[in-house]
Amino acid sequence: MYKHLIGLLCSILLSVVLATPGSALDLGRRGLLGITATPLPAGTGSIGPGVLAARVIAGSPAAQAGVVSGDVVVSVDGTRLAAVDDFLREVRLHRAGDTIRVELRRAGQPLTLAITLGAVPFETASGVDFTYDAVTTPTGLRRTIMTTPQAPAAGRRPAVLLIGGIGSYSVDYSFDPDHDVAEPYRRLLTALTRRGFVTLRVEKSGVGDSEGPPAKEVDLEGELAGYVAGLRMLKQRPEVDPERVFILGHSIGSVEAPMAAARDPVRGIVVMQGVGTTWFEYELVNVRRQLQLEGLAPAAVADRMALKEWAMHRLLIEGQPRAALLAERPAAAAMIKYPASDAYLRQVAALNLPALWAPLDLPVLVVYGNADFITGEADSRAILQNVNSAHPGRGELRIIDHMDHYLTDAADQATSFKAPRAWDLTPARHPAYQTAIESVVGDWLVAQAGHSG
Repeated sequence: MYKHLIGLLCSILLSVVLATPGSALDLGRRGLLGITATPLPAGTGSIGPGVLAARVIAGSPAAQAGVVSGDVVVSVDGTRLAAVDDFLREVRLHRAGDTIRVELRRAGQPLTLAITLGAVPFETASGVDFTYDAVTTPTGLRRTIMTTPQAPAAGRRPAVLLIGGIGSYSVDYSFDPDHDVAEPYRRLLTALTRRGFVTLRVEKSGVGDSEGPPAKEVDLEGELAGYVAGLRMLKQRPEVDPERVFILGHSIGSVEAPMAAARDPVRGIVVMQGVGTTWFEYELVNVRRQLQLEGLAPAAVADRMALKEWAMHRLLIEGQPRAALLAERPAAAAMIKYPASDAYLRQVAALNLPALWAPLDLPVLVVYGNADFITGEADSRAILQNVNSAHPGRGELRIIDHMDHYLTDAADQATSFKAPRAWDLTPARHPAYQTAIESVVGDWLVAQAGHSG
């Protein structure tokens, strides 16, 4: 089957580094276990319940306690695990410093370990101050991470809010950056901070230190609420010039960025590897591109495309229950395997994406890396047309050679498609970050902000 249906970060990173209770002043630091859990491989159900410890992060509490890749995690604190969600839920009940009892099965033999959860460290970077705070949303507090240049400033600084791609992943400190798809975000925002910008990240619901339901159960409006709250927080910070706040949207962030800006005005928007047609059109083109990169014969591609259209239309357009359409055609499951809730995707599919840009008379930079196999250059050009048809001359497009959807280096789409990724659970490192994005985005923001960073 093709590797990715949609957008950046289509995997749900299952290393257990989850939220802990708290308040706006003290959300508490999430507990770190360090197991990337996946369902048991097909054919192993007969040996009992559990989830597979597909990868154990080196140096993590799990590794130090003796957990190894390939172990089956049977229970946590006596609660038997039937699915990965059970594992996540049980560990999330605890905070850093708590000790949990983990029952394993290794080579068919039982093993029980007591593991004390670690606290995920706070980020650090030379020349950068980090402020951990929170914003309030209808479903609870969301962790925010603000970066500020340590160098003195003559006045209030310009600022950038990140709106990232789809999926349940943390934008906080990575215990294992070589295998973390969010690492390019941190690299880019650190570079912007060193050029004089305050930057802000907002953790999704139920991710990292954030409260609320799991991110994959939240709809589009629920996710957007966190970003809008973050945008308003930025404008209220004493070190930030509220007239020079920008949004940096990546992947589906190219959809949420204009929505956020319509609710609270900004100076300008940067979108990277985005979508500008209708969501339905985008998915069909994306799936065809990936099936062809996979090497399927034209007839097989046509069969898959027909199934994709059938399933997606019923789920997202007609709003049929997932269970009903899968009962009719079980093979459609892979065609509607999204890293977000059905409600989220239905809301996205209902949007008129070009119309999102019409009310926004502001400068927009559209960035496309030509090794991206998840969006095409035509998608970015559609965004450019959406902007300039409503407000001529306000949008510009920059194409970066050898950059893929994940802001990493790749020779072309085929190379990126075949590259190992964090969710592949291989020993290989995530592909190298494409540093060209720093100057393309940074130079434009400096010019628009009117400062000398």
